[in-house]
Amino acid sequence: MSNAPLHVSVDRGLATVTILGSGKGNALGGTFWDDLRAFMDTVPTRDDIRATALVGEGETFSVGMDLRWYLVRLRRAERSHAHTFMDDDVRHLQHAVSAVADSPKPVIALINGECTGAALELVSACDIRYASRHARFSLPEAELGVVADLGGLQRLPLVINQGHLRELAFTGRTIDAERAARIGLVNDVYADSAALHEAARTLIDELSRHPAHVMEGIKRVLGETHQEGIRRGLDHCARWNSTHTGADGLRHAMAARLDAVAP
Repeated sequence: MSNAPLHVSVDRGLATVTILGSGKGNALGGTFWDDLRAFMDTVPTRDDIRATALVGEGETFSVGMDLRWYLVRLRRAERSHAHTFMDDDVRHLQHAVSAVADSPKPVIALINGECTGAALELVSACDIRYASRHARFSLPEAELGVVADLGGLQRLPLVINQGHLRELAFTGRTIDAERAARIGLVNDVYADSAALHEAARTLIDELSRHPAHVMEGIKRVLGETHQEGIRRGLDHCARWNSTHTGADGLRHAMAARLDAVAP
């Protein structure tokens, strides 16, 4: 069995990227971020792809960042370049999420089950979000003593209003699919995973009736207005966490979180 953190299949114009991650609950670690960016970089030149769908393996989209994986990275950084590690590494992860946002072809998130932290930041980079009624969303980075820094605070204001976003970011609360739809976080809610995939298939059939350059033009026009603000915000987040939390502070917070959830 492959240990790859994601699997890609293409069918009738739709590339489905299934997130398996590097840990339980499709946790986002290992080579996931590099593999995602590498795939998204191929999309513009592939004529067989008209749109991309992100989906989690099984009954979960993703529990977010793989804390065990990231904790190992932090500990290694202590022995080499801890003072610059957080800033450099956050920017590396930001680039992977931005590769999704910058794709010239539409990207759809199909969200079933938990969608937490870095996973919610990832789906904020998608053009369209469909959820099953089992979906749950949260942005709990404050519990780790950090500001969400992979683009959620920059992109989610283009999706939901500031009041709802601030409530999510300040409290770390979990909201269900019904509320997510009510505040505009998701486009629509479906009964189950099968219905999500059917909705994505219907959507790609509609999109495929339009010229590819029109889809790209729509994305560029919609995105261009906000690009500079997003870039500044990403830079500010990276510097803020590096300065105010630091690798050592994040390491202790992650270790405590893992101890708290250990069986």
